[in-house]
Amino acid sequence: MVGPRLRILLPAILALASATIWAETYDELAHGLAQKIAASLKPREAAVVSFRNLSTMSSSDVHGAQAAIERELRALGVTLAGQSPGAVDVAITFSQSLRDFVWVAEIRHPDRTDTAMETRPQPPTRTPVPPMTIEKKLLLEQDQRILDLAPMAREWLVLDSESVSVYEDAASGWQRKLSVRIPAARPLPRDLRGRLMVQGQAYQAYLPGLTCIGNASGGLSISCREEWLWPVGAGPGMLGFAQFAQARNFFEGRVVTPNGSSKTFPAFFSAAALQTRSDGVWAFAGTDARIHLYNAALENAGGWTGWGSDIAGIESECGARSQMLATASGDAAAADSVTAYEIAGGSPHPVGDALPFPGPVTALWPAAERGVAFAVSRDLNSGRYAAFRLAITCAH
Repeated sequence: MVGPRLRILLPAILALASATIWAETYDELAHGLAQKIAASLKPREAAVVSFRNLSTMSSSDVHGAQAAIERELRALGVTLAGQSPGAVDVAITFSQSLRDFVWVAEIRHPDRTDTAMETRPQPPTRTPVPPMTIEKKLLLEQDQRILDLAPMAREWLVLDSESVSVYEDAASGWQRKLSVRIPAARPLPRDLRGRLMVQGQAYQAYLPGLTCIGNASGGLSISCREEWLWPVGAGPGMLGFAQFAQARNFFEGRVVTPNGSSKTFPAFFSAAALQTRSDGVWAFAGTDARIHLYNAALENAGGWTGWGSDIAGIESECGARSQMLATASGDAAAADSVTAYEIAGGSPHPVGDALPFPGPVTALWPAAERGVAFAVSRDLNSGRYAAFRLAITCAH
């Protein structure tokens, strides 16, 4: 039996223990991140440090975390300066996944940008973000790089680095039934990307500098022409057509909207539409390693770092009924993951655990089916490419 005095003191004791655990957590995060930042700088090099909070940390916790990082940097010999010529810009973002705090630093040198990341589990007493689950189902795999795929009646139409193919369901799994080679007049980029649009038995395939059309009725046809414009979005929510950069793997930033006007965004790898509780937004995964957010009027509404280059917006029956899937930041030689986010107040909030993949995610596109996206990953062990169906499901 708990005595009356202990009953009164117990909440305070638990609160103090929780605060102590959190203080230790951000001290460890600050120490680890400061070491990585210092390793990117020259001895006694001056740095201008800025902070952005995208996590659920309170303002007092944020101030404590900032002070801890600055203290650790000074202890490591980093000179903290105000805005001054020659100082290295260090932009630190406090964010989090469902279970971990994730602190990311962008260290912007004149000739390069380094990224440092530090993670620690959140204290168990903190209230977790209401979870959703991303279900992953393997569809098919092959040696050639899969760029995109789409259902066509009871079959799959697959765009890869060499051809457009129809896959049919066989006893041993999905097998290639028909295939036509892409008639490219010039070599395609090494880091190849592609997009596939299907309507009935007809399709359109987009590759760098090439737009192909064809039909799968009574066989499989293909004809291609030189073209650099790709669709961004689809249906009533289509943003327009974006100019793909020649011999590269990204969009230059110029978008021609459906009404014929032109809008210029920062150069980007991928773009995604999302419906927030107040309005619709567009997010662009920029070539500068930042996510650029724009409101429904296509006005800049902020941004953040810490995501990968592939994003996709999908609608579902969960949460705010509109989520954004994003790959993790990393390189092509590491395993990857996809996390679902919702956007509120111009900031992303994870709504479920990160979904792991056995290698880098090389493509992530929204599907026509509600709440579904397609992801392609290259297995680091076998080198083969696998296409997956990703679906948002609600936790109960």
